[in-house]
Amino acid sequence: MLKTGYDWDDIRVFLAVYEARSFSAAARNLGASQPTIGRRIKSLEQRLNNRLFERLADGLSPTEAAVSLASKAFPMAEAAESLTRHSALLSDESVGSVRISMNEQAAMLLAGQIGNIRKALPGIELELVITHIEASLSRREADLLIRFCKPKRGNLYSQKLASMPFAVFTSADSLQSGIDRAEDLVAWSRQAHLPWIGWDDEHSYQPDASWMKSNLGERTPVIRINHAMMMQTLLRQNLGIGLLPSVAGDQDPQLKRLTPDIPGLEATLYLIVHGDLRFVPAIRSVMEQLRAVMA
Repeated sequence: MLKTGYDWDDIRVFLAVYEARSFSAAARNLGASQPTIGRRIKSLEQRLNNRLFERLADGLSPTEAAVSLASKAFPMAEAAESLTRHSALLSDESVGSVRISMNEQAAMLLAGQIGNIRKALPGIELELVITHIEASLSRREADLLIRFCKPKRGNLYSQKLASMPFAVFTSADSLQSGIDRAEDLVAWSRQAHLPWIGWDDEHSYQPDASWMKSNLGERTPVIRINHAMMMQTLLRQNLGIGLLPSVAGDQDPQLKRLTPDIPGLEATLYLIVHGDLRFVPAIRSVMEQLRAVMA
């Protein structure tokens, strides 16, 4: 049997510190205490008879020994993660937990469908993570991603999940009148009295933010947000008008539509899974349900 003088837990802690450049951040990422992280690193340094990190004012700096160790340890970690993924293939039942990372727009569409998915898959626990940050599928930070963009690299499989047209919505209690024809949209949207709610500058890459910038002329949002669900909440409170995915706005009884679907403004959602996991029974079952409810 192959034997090694290294403790894999020490190597795992080392990689977390190497990436985070901080004992405290590594401790948070691993769900451990900072003293435990420090002891693990000290143990590894004693085995190597080498210092791995230098303390600087802005964090930890890896030594040459740490850089050399990392070059060998990262492939080990990837192999361990691959083994974990493949072990899931041994099960032939749709049971377990599936973690789905999604943006807010996807969450808005799925919110009313989670009950149907749970009813169809009672043996599967769902963990829903709503974030802008791209989770790593290779490191099992998520089992499935729902995003606007296809992956450009890695052993990842993607398929189109849904196309989302947008329209302008406001509170069901609002006296604001809308339009019936899409060709009247630009002139209508530039009226000085319209109280738009839109994205902040940091989220100007969003497709609806780009449309507003191109079509509102000198108009700027009177309220700026960084989360799509906040948009829906503010619209319900009759604080202005704003863009929402049409299906999300139409399903909300507290909102009313002011425009037809906006020509040229459509976002495509993709369902993304690691190639090693797409045939795991639980993950495959959730993928099938997501496609069904989004159809």
